Amino acid sequence: MAIFWGLFMALPLLGLGGALAFCPGKSRELGLKFQASRLAAGILTWGAWLWTAYELDTIGIDVFDRLLKLFPGQLYLMAAVLAYLTFVWMAPSLSVRALMAILMLFPASLFRVTRLLVPASGFAAVHILVSSGYIAAVIGMYGMFYPWRYEKWFGIVISRPVVARAIGVGLVIWGAAILVAAFCA
Repeated sequence: MAIFWGLFMALPLLGLGGALAFCPGKSRELGLKFQASRLAAGILTWGAWLWTAYELDTIGIDVFDRLLKLFPGQLYLMAAVLAYLTFVWMAPSLSVRALMAILMLFPASLFRVTRLLVPASGFAAVHILVSSGYIAAVIGMYGMFYPWRYEKWFGIVISRPVVARAIGVGLVIWGAAILVAAFCA
């Protein structure tokens, strides 16, 4: 299962990093298309709300369960309605906001796997996965509230080819480290 999460984290980093490193001009076009894409916004919003419902369903907090599990499937019905309302009412920056929601949500599932692999003391390859999960959660939390700042930051980075290539190389190295750690865990 650690390999799955390693691939889940590493492939987007390798893809984005490779695109930034080798063709920053095309990356700018794709980034702007992603930011404006209603299809990407809808799919990611739907996925983020369903994942939120799943996490609330499995978290096991009595107060949540009493309110959110009055009848079978209530959470997922609420997620569907909230996904639709989010798509309709929060259109600006929604694709970036929904991607940030997924970045914020996936570490909970990652940590269920990695907690079994962390040694009692010392450093292990799994710590790269754990620290990457925490970094993703922090980036996701900030991006949920301020997606336009990430859009602005992307525009600034991509307008400077040397900076874009350097960040791309850094993302490729980070993605490769995650991939190696996942196979070694």
